[in-house]
Amino acid sequence: MDLLDKALEALKAYPLCDSCLGRLFAAMGHGIENKERGMALKTALHMRLVYEYRNGADVVEDLKALARSHEPTRRFLASNGINVEAAACYICGGLLNDVERLAGVAAEALKGVEFETYQVGSIVPKEVLEREREVFTRLGVETGESIKREINRRIGRALRPLLDKRVNKERPDVVVRVDVASGTAEVVKNPVLLMGRYLKLSRAISQGKPVPGARDVLERILDPIRERFGGAELVLHAGGREDVDVRMLGNGRPAVLEIKEPARYKADLSGLSTDVVILSPLRPATRKDVREVKARAKTDIKVYRALALSDRPIAAEDLAKLKELEGAVVVQMTPRRIKRLSPRAKRRRMVYEVAARLVADRVLEILVRCQGGLYVKEFITGDEGRTQPSVAATLGASLEVAELDVLDVEAF
Repeated sequence: MDLLDKALEALKAYPLCDSCLGRLFAAMGHGIENKERGMALKTALHMRLVYEYRNGADVVEDLKALARSHEPTRRFLASNGINVEAAACYICGGLLNDVERLAGVAAEALKGVEFETYQVGSIVPKEVLEREREVFTRLGVETGESIKREINRRIGRALRPLLDKRVNKERPDVVVRVDVASGTAEVVKNPVLLMGRYLKLSRAISQGKPVPGARDVLERILDPIRERFGGAELVLHAGGREDVDVRMLGNGRPAVLEIKEPARYKADLSGLSTDVVILSPLRPATRKDVREVKARAKTDIKVYRALALSDRPIAAEDLAKLKELEGAVVVQMTPRRIKRLSPRAKRRRMVYEVAARLVADRVLEILVRCQGGLYVKEFITGDEGRTQPSVAATLGASLEVAELDVLDVEAF
């Protein structure tokens, strides 16, 4: 591709400012701003066309097209009795002229906000984006970059000396979003995300919202974390959930704590554990961590301990039958106790190991190692046939779960 021919094709179709012309070829060259690239292309075109004109070539229309957005070419044509009016850039309409001045607006918007890292964003009028898309499509541009990217870069470069803060493009504390049309800026505070594990030592704490039998809610117990960051709300993203009457022991359940609208991004995270909830050390997290924690809840291997009561005495030799359940795919209809889900929905989960011992002739301690997402209570009781196979059916007894604990969450 001949750059000058392509640039001339673009300028014959549209009047373009230096930046918008140069942006068509942004992927070509290195360390050159779009404005510099566009100016160089126009200068080279001017030199070539003026030379051809003086040597008798019929390039007047090409010169007129260039002159709409190039002052030296307008002066040359005027000296030859041809007047051409300057035209506004078809794409940006002049929005890119001295866009760096908006760095001061951004810096003012950030005053009084406690943060460590930031990124610049922009709001560009829809019609500008549509015109840019039209130009790129019509000219078959494959080397361009978006106007938003150029604006963000130019404002960001001008803002850097005004702030004693670090730029973070992946996970900034705040994004200062500049509206280039109105010349205003707003600060968008990203939530604080903290990764860790929690142990729940009580059988009367619900993980999410309050439910019957719960004396407290896990998110409320963890609320001091929100207070330390001055946030508006705390949300717990956990790798699975346990019932209100189930303890979470062992190495704890993976979770990400999200503090929305924080007033600050640094806080003391010591002394957060209580007598009923213990937190492992928290570390900064990302949205990717949230997605992974939730996704792995379905595949992580979990180990449970249950205390079950039988309607009849169980002999020690009966427990050997439970080996039949190891390696089984358990099919479960939604338990009757979970009314929010479709009762006809089916779930399939693997059971890897089952072991049991008699505490008394009608009391069993059962250990289950299984795929995450298994309804363990129903796997033990059978839920009146809604779970198959089950411990109760295998033993030929009616079982009731008196206690249930999560002992371990293993990586799959």
